[in-house]
Amino acid sequence: RRDRRRPLRSGPGHGGRAWRRRAAELDALADRAGRRAGARRLVQRHHELRARAARRHRALQVPHRAPGQGEGDAGWETGGNRAIELVSDEVRVTRAFNAPGAPISLSRAGTIERLEPLPERFVGARGVQVWLPPNYERDTQRRYPVLYLHDGQNVFDAAAAGAEWQVDETAQRLTVDGQIQPMIIVAVNNTARRIDEYTATAMSRDGHTQGGQAAAYARYLIEQLKPAIDARYRTLPDAAHTAVGGSSLGGIMSLWLAVHHGDVFGTALVVSPSLWWDNEFPIRDAQKTPLPMSVPRPKLWLDMGTGEGAEAIRQLRKLRGVLYARGWASGDIAYLEAEGATHDEASWAARVEPMLRFVDRQFNAKPRDGNRQQRDPFPVEVRPPMPKGQGTY
Repeated sequence: RRDRRRPLRSGPGHGGRAWRRRAAELDALADRAGRRAGARRLVQRHHELRARAARRHRALQVPHRAPGQGEGDAGWETGGNRAIELVSDEVRVTRAFNAPGAPISLSRAGTIERLEPLPERFVGARGVQVWLPPNYERDTQRRYPVLYLHDGQNVFDAAAAGAEWQVDETAQRLTVDGQIQPMIIVAVNNTARRIDEYTATAMSRDGHTQGGQAAAYARYLIEQLKPAIDARYRTLPDAAHTAVGGSSLGGIMSLWLAVHHGDVFGTALVVSPSLWWDNEFPIRDAQKTPLPMSVPRPKLWLDMGTGEGAEAIRQLRKLRGVLYARGWASGDIAYLEAEGATHDEASWAARVEPMLRFVDRQFNAKPRDGNRQQRDPFPVEVRPPMPKGQGTY
């Protein structure tokens, strides 16, 4: 260490050769001391980063379980919120419900166009993918019905979000085989505001409030996206040829659109709906919302996997009873309890074919005359359970 009382300089006028040699030795000692201090700082920083990485690893271990989903606080839907600590850097967490992590490759069938996000008006900008049926480019005189699907990242390509519904593969096969008529399918991506945009009411949980932006998202679909799709593609824009669908929160959003905007969406796929939201608000909303007599009841696909829990099945049956009481006829509702199916993309992908067949029947049905249709004579609550492995749709 240098003696601060005597500055060491080796330039001219500051001592002879011996003094300069001593100054050089002291400078070298100071350099080595500095390197040792720097090394200590590096070791300390290394330990800090290791501890931080360990905390991040623990924070990212988000618990989940497939069995008993929807059963009180045991399942992912009604359990506590998952907390993820972002210590530093950028960490992207993509969730595909319970799909296992595995190498993902591109999996697309047919023609899929990616549209530029529309300007932000009602909700944030998002990606949109459009699947076009075979012969769309060649059959230039034909116009097509349109199916809109929420959570667009999971609709066509597993590489986008880790799991998919395989809608493009299924639609391509059914169309080519002549089992359904050609349709256009629009996959609308979700955003970080998914919970807010797919729910009509706000709900507070664990001191955090989410939800209540369904009306804004509906305006985006109806006033912004649908006109853009109708302008760009050869569509049949009326309600009888427009359907919407989604699962989980996307399921209750599809139900809300059918109840509140049946003049736009004549068919809705309500898949594994999160009917628990806000003390079963989706059921209460379907029960109390005024329905215009001039608009035919939208055709509804309702389903739930038995592996999603007894409470989820009870809620779906309750919803069906409410809809019958509001004037929906048995022919207006396709109902399925999928034996053993859980709340994940693989289970929904297994039901895509009957869903598309259902939508195709509505697109090609004869015009309905108001709401005067025969109601199902059997009350929902007293129907016998379905035999194992069977369902109705």
